[in-house]
Amino acid sequence: MAFIDAPVLGQPFADEAQSALSAMVLGRQVKAQIRGRAQDGIDEVEVVEQHGHVVNVELVRRGLAWRDYFDAQAQPDREQYQAALLEAQRARQGLWLQDRVEAPRDFRARIEQYTRWWLLAATGLAGLTLLGLVFSIYDKQIAAWIERQDQITKESAEAYHRARMKAEAEQAKRDRTREIANREMDRLAAERRRRELA
Repeated sequence: MAFIDAPVLGQPFADEAQSALSAMVLGRQVKAQIRGRAQDGIDEVEVVEQHGHVVNVELVRRGLAWRDYFDAQAQPDREQYQAALLEAQRARQGLWLQDRVEAPRDFRARIEQYTRWWLLAATGLAGLTLLGLVFSIYDKQIAAWIERQDQITKESAEAYHRARMKAEAEQAKRDRTREIANREMDRLAAERRRRELA
């Protein structure tokens, strides 16, 4: 979506942003106005619902997306997005409830860096394990070291299992929150339609 950067998977408010976007566009007639092209060749669009509301701006206003300062915009667009951002920040909506807000581009860069380090660490660990297996034939001390590494791996697996259970419980809580948000969005949309028809 043009001019915005929404939270990504694993980042706070990612699910809420996706739910809000779904509530605003799924099953509704919208227009996608092409505003540019991303580096990967994908068109960047502003989504406009049938009543003329720009969904991109609405996500920023609700605190569920950042205004993307790196995209080129015409002056009226910049002011509209900037006003929506300031409104969300003042009202402490969505992302702005947090003490520390991290932009999605920074979050993605951090995750990519962690992934690189984990791959290096896993490669190094695999090499050490193989070396350990070779030398265990010659030395019982190395066999004891490998046994300790297996114990560490088991403890790590148990810790991972506990963390996964906690993450699943948190996901269930987010799913409940998303369901409530979707119902509220539908209620607000129905109320808006009633006012427009009146």
